[in-house]
Amino acid sequence: METKKCRLLIVDDEEEFLISSSQALSRRGFIVDAALNGVTALDKVEEGEYDAVVLDVKMPDIDGIEVFHQIQKIRPDLPVILLTGHSSVGDAFQTSKEGIADYLSKPIEMDELANKINRAISSAEKRETSDDNDLQFIGKEEPIRVMIVDDEIEFLDSMKPIFQRRKFIVTTAIDGKEALKLLRGGLVDVVVLDVRMPGMDGLEVLRCIRKEFPSVDVILLSGHPSIEAAIEGVRLGASEYLKKPPDIDELVETIRKLYLNQKRAYIQQQQRLIDEIRKRYPE
Repeated sequence: METKKCRLLIVDDEEEFLISSSQALSRRGFIVDAALNGVTALDKVEEGEYDAVVLDVKMPDIDGIEVFHQIQKIRPDLPVILLTGHSSVGDAFQTSKEGIADYLSKPIEMDELANKINRAISSAEKRETSDDNDLQFIGKEEPIRVMIVDDEIEFLDSMKPIFQRRKFIVTTAIDGKEALKLLRGGLVDVVVLDVRMPGMDGLEVLRCIRKEFPSVDVILLSGHPSIEAAIEGVRLGASEYLKKPPDIDELVETIRKLYLNQKRAYIQQQQRLIDEIRKRYPE
């Protein structure tokens, strides 16, 4: 079966594997580029347009996990498949993969790897199509306005470019007081709110948001999720409750769905008013 001509970057410090896998995937229809280390790989991602990356976990200069995190900042939409010589590592990634498309244990069957790559690229293309359809409904002139509230500056710094790549307008706040001050000064559609923060915790901030800004959707994030906190959050009016660190695709999709629901509700309200006016003043 002919494989779609997609551009692929393979990153591995084992030169023999890099050469053999590049040749094998080229025979299967891929346009293959290669990098022997993480630094070279990141330079190539910055400069090139790839459809997917196949990335070894254990490398001498920068390990695969760090390379993956850097790729997320550069191209958060780029599918990354991780390779590991230790199958147990895959189980750890499965629970907190933060957007990893897939993982495979070495040694690898090239047909299996090719299939995984094709599936990852296909999923990414479907997400892009869905994004385009959403934009047609929303209107390209109306980007989603998101606020991220978290006391971890590193988390804010990593999430902001990811959202900006999705064309969101992003505001950040390091505590609840700053978040409420910013909300009072500007329009926000969705707030992504950490539950555990010093001073005002996330649930207290949620209470204030629901009271002052009832039209704003709130997604709660917790690194230590509990049933009690989730129930309390929902009771207070949270729209969603997700584990931290969040799966990026899941978080972005949740934000989009909440915003689309807001738009649909507004359009339906407008239509009801129009229908009511027509009833009152028939031609």
